Amino acid sequence: MDNRYDNSRVKGFLHADGRCTVNGDGKEVLLRGWGAGNWTNPEGFMLGVGMEYMGSSMNPGLSLPARFTTARSMDRVVREMCGTEYAKSFWPRWHAAHLGEADIRAMADLGYNSVRLPLTAWVLLPEEPGINFSEEGFAMLDQVLEWCEKYRIYAIIDMHGAPGGQSGLACDDGLDNIPHMFMEPESRERTLALWEEIARRYADREIVGGYDLLNEPISSGRWKHLKPELSAFYDEVIRRIRVYDKNHIVFLEGTLFATNMDIFDHDYDPECGNWGISVHIYGASPEARELYKFLDTSLRWNVPVWIGEGRVKDQDMAVFYEQAAFYHMGFNLWVWKSVVNTENSGSVSYVLPEGFDAVLKYSTEGGPRPSYEQSQVLFDRLLENIRLENCTYNKNAHLYCQRRQGITLPAAGYDPGPESFCGCWPYGNAFAFRPEDRMHLVVKDGVKVPDSFSPDGPPPVKDPLGSLLLQLEGEEFASYTVRFVKTQCPVTVRVRSLTGAVLIVSVKNQVEVHAEDRVEDQVKEIKIPAGSSWEEIEVFTLSPADERTIRLKSSEGAVQVESITFG
Repeated sequence: MDNRYDNSRVKGFLHADGRCTVNGDGKEVLLRGWGAGNWTNPEGFMLGVGMEYMGSSMNPGLSLPARFTTARSMDRVVREMCGTEYAKSFWPRWHAAHLGEADIRAMADLGYNSVRLPLTAWVLLPEEPGINFSEEGFAMLDQVLEWCEKYRIYAIIDMHGAPGGQSGLACDDGLDNIPHMFMEPESRERTLALWEEIARRYADREIVGGYDLLNEPISSGRWKHLKPELSAFYDEVIRRIRVYDKNHIVFLEGTLFATNMDIFDHDYDPECGNWGISVHIYGASPEARELYKFLDTSLRWNVPVWIGEGRVKDQDMAVFYEQAAFYHMGFNLWVWKSVVNTENSGSVSYVLPEGFDAVLKYSTEGGPRPSYEQSQVLFDRLLENIRLENCTYNKNAHLYCQRRQGITLPAAGYDPGPESFCGCWPYGNAFAFRPEDRMHLVVKDGVKVPDSFSPDGPPPVKDPLGSLLLQLEGEEFASYTVRFVKTQCPVTVRVRSLTGAVLIVSVKNQVEVHAEDRVEDQVKEIKIPAGSSWEEIEVFTLSPADERTIRLKSSEGAVQVESITFG
């Protein structure tokens, strides 16, 4: 069993050890969890408003946040609709309902070992003259950390919205989509002071897995000239953190949505050597080449890389995050909780209360404002709906990102690593998908391959994983791993052979969950008759185990495999 992301390893301070993150016992930990977006830093696209405002914020020139799209613009709407006194009580209730003990417990029960806590700065450091920290804000954070300790979940503190804003986009809850933090001495100093205070308070808190110093800094191309300011900020903030805290790993993000690696040109933590890189990856093809530039930087500086935010299609997650784990990269998915059917649906989702469209119409379209009393009722109902017990789980997201029982893996999504597959095909494939593996991947029936020479040809297929079959012949083989097998698990393969073949299916022995003994390898030969029809063949029934690996190997003839299902 790969225990690197098991909750049992949430123990002691998390720190860098070369390109790995290890716990207090020196054992590797792969961070796997979710980001608590919308908690202190609500964003409109996760609240039913849509993502149109993000596009406007990328344009040159001043761009004020649209209404109900950021924490500060949402606060303004709540005040307008419900009154000042209601607004003061609204945010503590929102924070408690959006990320409560039930949420942290659910993460642990689902097998995750970490949570990223996105903070907007004014929750801890109010936007008023002087440096006066909010004890109410820190008490809220302390409460979440206590739950994380109780359920063995590492908490990554993430400065999602720094004083003045750092991204040049609405996601940093800034004033006007300009990264003032890099342009104003006061905003910069307030950010430094806040990190000093966090380090002072939590220096000895082992459940704090690390500090994510700035979320997606300088992500609009307009501000790329500020890269030297970002690099200088990292140098100074780490130096000032280390005055109080020499225990915690610090994660640094590059520019352009945490995808550009240019600023990583020196050792940012010479005193403690305890830093890593957080990258954000959305919509990537599930293959190793998508990780190249991040791994190259990791190798150059011998520091860990963590996918601190991202998401790919549900089925792709089972393949992509397995690839990342092979290179010691954990993941944090976006987002734990959001409105159902948004463009980035959460791990758990809630519905807007009946009549809440009046709030959105007032906020974004200039519609009539409901009365104060009506508005308070609507927001009260919203607070009730976001409690975990009133949310719906996105079952597939959890199954696929952790490779749990209940998934169907495309045959082209075989396990990474030299012991997991063997291919002898030298010609690549129609979509240039994992060509370095030399596996024979064949285009599925009915899938049209784009003609690169025809301007009028069909658009490129964006789903290579789902468009390809695996053909095995000779001594070629491919392996597929499933984890958290809790009940009897039938394994079904969908196969065919145009010429007739023999497929050898084996189960690698693993430690049983409820027994000390190891089970013997199981091997089965399956004769597949010649023909073009697909057969679904149940090859084994797995007993409960932490992890099982199925290997498919050709013995005679050539066999094509479309998928493997762990029921």
